[in-house]
Amino acid sequence: MLAATILHSLSAVCVLLIVIGFGVFLARKGWFDAPSHRGIVSKLVNAALPCFLFYSVISKFSHGELYNLLKFAGLPFLTVGLNFLISVLFIKLGWVRPHMKGTFIAAFTGATVLFVGVPLVQTMYGSNGIPYLLVYFFANCVFIWTVGIFNIQLDGARRGMTEEPKIFSVRGLKMLLSPPLMGFLIGLIVVLLSIPVPKFIAQSTHTIGQLATPLALVFVGITVWQIGFEKLRKLPREVWLILLSCYVIRPITMYLCTMPLDMDPLMRKCFILASALPVSSVIAVLSKAYGGDEEFASEAIGASTVAMIFVLPFLLIAVNLVN
Repeated sequence: MLAATILHSLSAVCVLLIVIGFGVFLARKGWFDAPSHRGIVSKLVNAALPCFLFYSVISKFSHGELYNLLKFAGLPFLTVGLNFLISVLFIKLGWVRPHMKGTFIAAFTGATVLFVGVPLVQTMYGSNGIPYLLVYFFANCVFIWTVGIFNIQLDGARRGMTEEPKIFSVRGLKMLLSPPLMGFLIGLIVVLLSIPVPKFIAQSTHTIGQLATPLALVFVGITVWQIGFEKLRKLPREVWLILLSCYVIRPITMYLCTMPLDMDPLMRKCFILASALPVSSVIAVLSKAYGGDEEFASEAIGASTVAMIFVLPFLLIAVNLVN
C-alpha cells in the first residue's frame, strides 16, 4: 500500500516535471522572450479555464452529490481565515517590516489555485478531484479580492500613494467575478437546477477545457525559467515566512481542520493540495496598482513558484498518505 502510494505520487511528479520542463526548454530556446509571447500562453489558459471548470462541474456531479459537496464549502473559508490570523500574528511578533505588512498578509494566504492547482489535481486524481479544488478556489478568490486587496491598499495609504481603502470595493467585487469563477458558478447553477445541457455545448466546453492543464504547466515552466533558481539564494526573512506558509502552515492547517470530519478522502486530499500552492501572481499586479510593495510581492511569487519544483515530490507523497 505504502509502496504503491509512493510510486503513484512519483509517477505523477514525473509527468508534471516533464511538462514543466518542456516549458523551461521552450523559454530557454527564446520562444517566449517577449512579454507578449508569454502573455499569449497566459491568455489561452485563462480563456480555456472557464470551459474546463464548467464541464468539470456538470460532468462529475449529480444534484445530490453537489449538495453533499456544498456541506463542506465553509471549510476552506475557515482555513483561509486561520491563515490570515497567523499572518497577523507574525506581524505582531515584529517579523515583518512595517511598509510591507498588507502585501505580506495577501501573499501569505492568497494562492495560485487554478494555474498550478488544476494541473496538479488533474494529474494526481483525474477530473474527479477538480470540483473539490474549485470549492477552495472560491474561498481563495473571496479572500484575495476583499481582505487581500484591502490590506495591499493599506500599504499604499501608509506610503501616501492611495487613499484609505474600504474592505469592499466595486472594483474588487467586479474582479471577484472573473471568467473562471463565472464558469464554476454557472456549472453549479446548471446542476442545482437540473438544467439540461445540449450535447454539443458539453463537448465543446470539454474540448476547449482540455487545453487548460498542459498550457498551465508550460506557463509554469516559462515562469520558472524567467525567474531563475538564483531567486532562492538571497531571500529576505518575509519571503521565507511566505514559503513556510505555502508548504507547511497552510497544508497542516487544512489537515488539522479536516481530520475530525467525516468526509470523502479524495475531498480531504484535494483540499490539502489546494492549500499548498505558490503565491498568486495577482498579488504583484495589485501591489503595483495600489501602492503595495511590488518588489516583495514579485519575490514571494517567484520564490514560491521555483520552490514548488523541489517541494513537489514530498508534497504529493505526503498528501497521498492521508486517508
